[in-house]
Amino acid sequence: MKAESLLEEIKSKIDIVDFISDYVQLKKSGQNYKGLCPFHSEKTPSFMVSQSKQIFHCFGCGIGGDVVRFLMKHENLSFNEATRYIAKKAGIKIREFRFDKNLSERRERILQINREAMKFFIKNLNGSEAAKTYLKNRGIEEASIDSFCIGYATDEMDGLIEYLKKMGYSDSFIKDAGLAVSSASGGEKGYRDVFRGRIIFPIFNYQHDVIAFGGRVISDSLPKYLNSPETEVFKKGDTLFALNLAKEDIRKKGYAIIVEGYLDVIVCYQYGFKNTVAPLGTALTSRQLQRLKLMTEKVVLVFDSDEAGISAARRSLAILCGCDFRARVLLLPEGEDPDSFLRKKGSQPFKRMLSGAMSIIEFLLNTSSASGGGDRIDTVREALGMISGMRDLIIADELLGELADRSRINESVLRSELKKIKKKAGPNSLEGFGLVRAAKNKEEYLLVSAIIALPEKAEYVLSRLNIEDLKDETIKSLLKKIKALGDKLNMRSLLDEADDQERTLITGLSLNPGFDLEHVDRNIDDCLQTLAQKRFDERRRLAEESGDIALLNSLLKEKRKLLKGQTYERIP
Repeated sequence: MKAESLLEEIKSKIDIVDFISDYVQLKKSGQNYKGLCPFHSEKTPSFMVSQSKQIFHCFGCGIGGDVVRFLMKHENLSFNEATRYIAKKAGIKIREFRFDKNLSERRERILQINREAMKFFIKNLNGSEAAKTYLKNRGIEEASIDSFCIGYATDEMDGLIEYLKKMGYSDSFIKDAGLAVSSASGGEKGYRDVFRGRIIFPIFNYQHDVIAFGGRVISDSLPKYLNSPETEVFKKGDTLFALNLAKEDIRKKGYAIIVEGYLDVIVCYQYGFKNTVAPLGTALTSRQLQRLKLMTEKVVLVFDSDEAGISAARRSLAILCGCDFRARVLLLPEGEDPDSFLRKKGSQPFKRMLSGAMSIIEFLLNTSSASGGGDRIDTVREALGMISGMRDLIIADELLGELADRSRINESVLRSELKKIKKKAGPNSLEGFGLVRAAKNKEEYLLVSAIIALPEKAEYVLSRLNIEDLKDETIKSLLKKIKALGDKLNMRSLLDEADDQERTLITGLSLNPGFDLEHVDRNIDDCLQTLAQKRFDERRRLAEESGDIALLNSLLKEKRKLLKGQTYERIP
């Protein structure tokens, strides 16, 4: 089957609204669906999805395209990878078919080697009584071992390397995939396994591909935890552990629980709290939260009540406020973490504590001295700093009111101080940018819009235009591609041919054509007439500047035609 036909078949099996709904909360808005854009931070939805046209477009940041482009952008995948994933979801087997031989298969090979490594680690666990005993003593059930694909890395120096080399992978590629590191032995350069003597927790992306591993020692050696190095498929600051398993429960329950470690997540999962995720041994990042926000805007942080836990919670709250989350904090009894607390007390006490979790303001005021946060005034200033970073004014106002009540400082004073902080911080440079409005070339945009809406109008418009006379380079390029497509012109074929800038224009104009489609013929003729008039005015100006009397006389005759309405004859 030809690439074009196969691609059409794959896309025809997937409804873009259903697909994007797995990533974005969409609500019906007229004929389309609307939600918060997953590609930039916003509080008012500007992300539109058209079921009839099978496209998406954000009027805030300008990103648009079809279902393949959405997945490419959202998961940072190549065209091949996105197409293969969608084909698999659609139940279409494409084996080794390549849509673009120039696109690298490297990322896909890294995912494949990670899958093989995971199988190796799982096999090791089944053969290690010490590792199985450790997990049993930690209260990890067989069902959880299967759900989280937990494995084990033996103490062998290069066990995984030798296993993968037998499968055809080179030393250098194993290293590039984050599974081996260089080692010097006897003066000769060699490689050794990254993970040795550790329980292995595979780290998955949103599509359930293995992108990395985390390892925990079963002895007292250090470091206790170790993660894969960053690779082409794994960026630590982009990933939340177990989000692939938690996403549905997060949507159902309306909030996410954020804990600190892998075992905390797994034990929470066992006790029914399946909406639990964790960062990968680092502080929360805005990129992690941006992904989480596609599912919910509410989180409960669960931390130890020691100084380190309180400090970690304060750092997390600062970035949660900056991402407009509605956050609460649960501090567990001293010496407890979610893992130990649940195994000792069970799910009901934990559930009650979750329902009584502290608000941001309550937590800051209650823990200021415990974390070395200074006096009450310093804590109030810290809270104002967090509030000042919020774009959602309703949430910010709610927090400000609570701060006034709990701190017993006049609300008007707090508002004045907040204004000072915002003024000092300056304008936010991360505001999304919209679709470029080319006022000078409006007619060119409207003609393309008409063709996008009604492809059968392309021949009429193109026969009356000289594309090279147009001013906008994106429009010129797009019209040339429309002309080349001929009878094959439709939304999908045009999106496939378009570059990123053109694709933004296509999806934007498709969802907001700029005129009433009932009067498309009149709009086309009006635009053609205006363009002809502009071209005439430009030629007349050039003739006057050069003193070309013959050309001026010729232009006078054309002027008479323009006045009679014969405006859309192509001007040579």
